[in-house]
Amino acid sequence: MEDYLRIGVLTSPHGVKGEISVYPTSDELDRYSELTDCFLSIKGEMKPVKVTGCKYKKNMPVLKFEGIDDRDSIEALRGTELYVDREHALPLEEGEFYLADIVGFKVSSGGEIIGTVNDYFDNAADQTILDVKCNDGTTKYIPVLDQFVESVDMDEETVYVTLIKGM
Repeated sequence: MEDYLRIGVLTSPHGVKGEISVYPTSDELDRYSELTDCFLSIKGEMKPVKVTGCKYKKNMPVLKFEGIDDRDSIEALRGTELYVDREHALPLEEGEFYLADIVGFKVSSGGEIIGTVNDYFDNAADQTILDVKCNDGTTKYIPVLDQFVESVDMDEETVYVTLIKGM
């Protein structure tokens, strides 16, 4: 189980006072307005930061961090991933899971284990995609949609998928 959960990627400075737009990777857009403690992944190290302000512009959160008060300082963080620890993660409903927790799970299609979840990412259409390393050495990209991801068995550490021709 991952200790940190990615909730966004810092994209571009907003104004001149150290604010930055965040590309959200969390399903709950409102979560950012409640955010206080988070982490930035800088050179492979988790650096704690405090959020002192949040506003929204075009459905994207714009955050202000404590101690970062100018455009140049925040510009240096462009492309940095934003995380929360499990203590500050949103609670899950019955049957829900964090994507970070299924990395490494087996992937089964048609009763056969075809590979493992290598990673996940969001594509340009804001769709979450599973990056599956297949047993035959290929990679499959499977959208996290009900028609492709049938279920996830957390006890068996297996993701059950339906593949279509061309996948």
